[in-house]
Amino acid sequence: MKTAILILSVLMMTVNVNAQTVSLKDTQSYLDEFKKHIEIPQDYKFQTASKVNVDNTPAYLFRFEKSSNNGLKGEHYSFVISEKDKQILGFTNMDKKYSNTKMLLKPEAEKIAKDFLLKLDNSLANALQNLWIETHDEEIYVNEKKTTIAGMKYKCFRASQNDYAWVIVGFDGSVITFERNIKWNNDEHKRITEKWLHDNWLVENNLDFLNTSTDEQTLRKLVEETFANGALNKLNLEEMPRGFHPDFSILIAKENNLFRLPLRNWMKVVEEYKSNPEKVSSGIRNLDYTIDILGITENTAVVKTQFFRDKKLIITDYLSYIKYPDGWKAVAKISNEHIVNPLQLNL
Repeated sequence: MKTAILILSVLMMTVNVNAQTVSLKDTQSYLDEFKKHIEIPQDYKFQTASKVNVDNTPAYLFRFEKSSNNGLKGEHYSFVISEKDKQILGFTNMDKKYSNTKMLLKPEAEKIAKDFLLKLDNSLANALQNLWIETHDEEIYVNEKKTTIAGMKYKCFRASQNDYAWVIVGFDGSVITFERNIKWNNDEHKRITEKWLHDNWLVENNLDFLNTSTDEQTLRKLVEETFANGALNKLNLEEMPRGFHPDFSILIAKENNLFRLPLRNWMKVVEEYKSNPEKVSSGIRNLDYTIDILGITENTAVVKTQFFRDKKLIITDYLSYIKYPDGWKAVAKISNEHIVNPLQLNL
């Protein structure tokens, strides 16, 4: 009877695997809670949030990606957090840097894993029994080439709940992966709990929602490529016209007057900076950033960007977008500079 019930539960779980894309605005509090405990690498930008079930418990799956080597089976930083009590159920950092084959010694990995668990959830840490510590491999694609990343896996059993947890530690002592509350079919040597952090499992279950482009995802990518990495950072000047309408202007208040900087003039400023090795080496335009889609109403949208230097907020921008037949275009931008002339412009 127990075997029949177990098989039925596994079948039901397979049938009910689904995910619903939700907005960052509606799930911001869950992202904030995660960040209280764990830092997301700065080179990963928000990609999507989805409502999922983990062993029939509602949760949210967040995914962050780089500007390159992204998409399913590419580099990504993902985490799952429960809806009701905001418990971090797991995260993974599938970064190419972990292709380094140098592994920590078992005692080193054990100490790092224990310290991590104690800091994250003391009650969980004290309830776990370590089963083994061994090398663990995963595969991602980097520049379309299959790449193996690895770490030392500290696998544990929690008898009180009859479930498992583990921590995978990278060559540099950082935590690659953490998962908890994992149900396991020991007879079949098969995991029961959904594998939301694993791209191979997403592909196997035809969960291609990550590749479904919503207006919010399209806008965020557009802002990153044509603004954050167009006028700033990578200085991909040729990308700017794709994201900005020819009649776009930056609106600047000067006393009681309104000054307009047209797109063509703005691009000249960027071009002059890019062609000056001394200015480029100064790194003035190399900034960390966040992108928030404040609202989309049919064919109009407002996007907020914030730029940081040495973790200090220096610029907040608000961009207005209109969706034309050939895609979204920014038509205006206003800014608040938190320090005097952060980009050292002479307008």
